[in-house]
Amino acid sequence: MLEDELRETFAAKAGSPPPGSLASLDGFADAAIRGAARVRRRRRAAVTGLTGIVAFAVASTAILHTLTAGAPGGSPQPPGPLAQESPTQRPSTAGTPTAPVAPSDMREVTAIGPSAEAATRVRLQLPAKSTVTAAYQAKDGYLVVNTQPDGDKQLVLQDDDDRQQVLVDDATNIAVAKDGSTVAWASKGKMNVGTRSDQNAKTITQGPSVSVLPNTEPVTFVGTNLVVSNDDNGFDVWHTDRGYSPTWDNTVVRVFGGTQDNNGVYAELKPAGAADTAMCLAQLQFDQPFKIIKKACGLPVAAPAGARVSPNGRWLAYPVVGLKQVAILDLTAVFNPGFKAKLWNLAVTTKTMWLTATTFVVDNGKKFLKLDPTGQADQVDQLDQESDGVVLIEPLAAK
Repeated sequence: MLEDELRETFAAKAGSPPPGSLASLDGFADAAIRGAARVRRRRRAAVTGLTGIVAFAVASTAILHTLTAGAPGGSPQPPGPLAQESPTQRPSTAGTPTAPVAPSDMREVTAIGPSAEAATRVRLQLPAKSTVTAAYQAKDGYLVVNTQPDGDKQLVLQDDDDRQQVLVDDATNIAVAKDGSTVAWASKGKMNVGTRSDQNAKTITQGPSVSVLPNTEPVTFVGTNLVVSNDDNGFDVWHTDRGYSPTWDNTVVRVFGGTQDNNGVYAELKPAGAADTAMCLAQLQFDQPFKIIKKACGLPVAAPAGARVSPNGRWLAYPVVGLKQVAILDLTAVFNPGFKAKLWNLAVTTKTMWLTATTFVVDNGKKFLKLDPTGQADQVDQLDQESDGVVLIEPLAAK
């Protein structure tokens, strides 16, 4: 059965050698895997509309608050013509308890509270040699998307008692909705959607599933709409409450996040001329697949990662390409004539998050800094939290 196969797969991974960084992996095959992953990520959107309150660190320093180690809880072929297709409903699938993880496979996690005044260290269990792609603080524990050495991704729930459950396995990419109730994943030429409920949070009940082109990946949920990307075709939207008929838009460079009314997205469009070096931002309405509602060009170009829409939907903040500046755009004014982006002259990395609706956190390579879009440009406050080796994690919004 599927549960047994997942259990055996995860147990085998847990029993592999102690973890090492991707940089330490040897051999041509590992290098090829990493190269392919980088190609896939180039067109992946930098999407989030959540406030951030948690930070993740792989470290060997003393644990401030130690939790008991977790106990057992627990190349696709191109499809045919994709004419209008009705979603396939599948039966419920239970999550798979993982095998115990050896102490050498433990990762140490630093969690920053909403006020960012205190830090608490907890432990997450991850398979050997896996890396964290994304992680979320849910009300029932942590949802962690980890990438394994072969490039496949898992979604694992570690509950408040440190028990782990594999919710999704062997996916090429995974997207989690803002409230954590819905998950999308691509696997074996299919795009799948599943749900978690308060009564059954430790399993994914699989819902619609449709055929997609190879290398199609979920980007973000906007209400019940799932934005997807494909390296060769651009971006599209699947209205998951109905069938899927591909209508790709190759003028979209990346999607930053959804609009507050869930009727569209904010996205970067390709410039009109080859000589254009500034960024064009558009508000797109869901159509076939998108219709431009508003457009503004001449904006600072966003770095490949780190761009985020604020929780209240008003601000778009991002490190500027070159990582020597941070820009914050007022989405209520950016499409007006004469708009100028607010800029902070800071050398930063692409690690970012919204701590509150008006507090954007960036990393200068040593410390996390707080920027207020309603204040003066270049005004910076510093968090009492070192950033080296830390990956930011976000909480899931309440339903």
